[in-house]
Amino acid sequence: MDQRFYHIALKAMPQIGQTRVNRLLQHFGNAQTAWCSSPIQWREVVALSEVQWTEVEQKYRPFLPEYIHEDLLKKEIKMLIPEDDSYPELLREISLPPEHLFIQGEFSKDETCIAIVGSRKASHYGKTVATHLAEGLADCGFTVVSGLAQGIDSAAHKGALLKGRTAAVLGAGHDHIYPKEHALLAREIQKQGGVISEYLYPTTPQAGFFPARNRIISGLSLATIVVEAKDTSGSLITATFALEQGREVFAVPGNIFSENSKGCHDLIKQGAKLVHSMEDVLDEFQYLSLLNRHKAISSSMEVSLTLMQQKVLSALEAEPIHIDQLAVDLSLPIGVLLSELTQLDLLGLAKANPGGYYNKEVL
Repeated sequence: MDQRFYHIALKAMPQIGQTRVNRLLQHFGNAQTAWCSSPIQWREVVALSEVQWTEVEQKYRPFLPEYIHEDLLKKEIKMLIPEDDSYPELLREISLPPEHLFIQGEFSKDETCIAIVGSRKASHYGKTVATHLAEGLADCGFTVVSGLAQGIDSAAHKGALLKGRTAAVLGAGHDHIYPKEHALLAREIQKQGGVISEYLYPTTPQAGFFPARNRIISGLSLATIVVEAKDTSGSLITATFALEQGREVFAVPGNIFSENSKGCHDLIKQGAKLVHSMEDVLDEFQYLSLLNRHKAISSSMEVSLTLMQQKVLSALEAEPIHIDQLAVDLSLPIGVLLSELTQLDLLGLAKANPGGYYNKEVL
């Protein structure tokens, strides 16, 4: 059996702890040799009490590595260590790369990632911006990375799922999705990306795990975009990690009267790149040619629209407007207008939103 399973089994035993794991590895050279050594050798190295040793010998040593291996296979969780060829290259470069990555879904080491993070208590504006940026980045081939939290994180994941790939980094094991209401979202992400953790299940969420998670979010990514953050926000920890890792940091400006804008404005004062549009991000990574091709395709589609469709499209803005108001503005029956809006939606030129609202689709 691969010795990585012996290593993770050592770390999983509550009686041992990281200090004793380090002693075992230093004494025996590797996890497999340590695991298979005699009881006398173990007790000499780790100084366990009789009660602790009995529990280790009866509960763990006979079967734990095999159990972990089989259970990971059953749950379709892939485990990576930095020595693996498939370990993400950018993450390997950071000062403290995770010893283990547990991944559900598909996540390639060659994915080009950008992180979008922000406030859990996000405003409608913040969630709209996060969704819009994530959707545009995914459409350009980026994988959007975030932390599966409420607010900006979940908006970013959902926006990316509309057009491409996303990855969620957890602050717990895979059997403790936090918050619980995002369990369905996590399953959707597995279909179009990966759900990633450095913690073996069952590991419950703990306050100290989330800052550690943030170094992985930034470490996987070429850049981190902060959308709404108080001056005490955990998102600023992610931005700090990104800077320490030599990655780009972007920030979205907001309402000067909102506490949720202060963190972003402070980042901009400190040199973070201000995000006013998708071009501000794409330009940094020389994706403008792709953006221009997208616009050219949209323009050619617009030329082939019927006069009625052009009329409806010209009445739409980036901000959603209700179909009833559109009907009044255009003097059109609801049935006719709905038909035209549906066609524009299918062409990718208009977007239907919940509650009967529509807006012009922009990258």
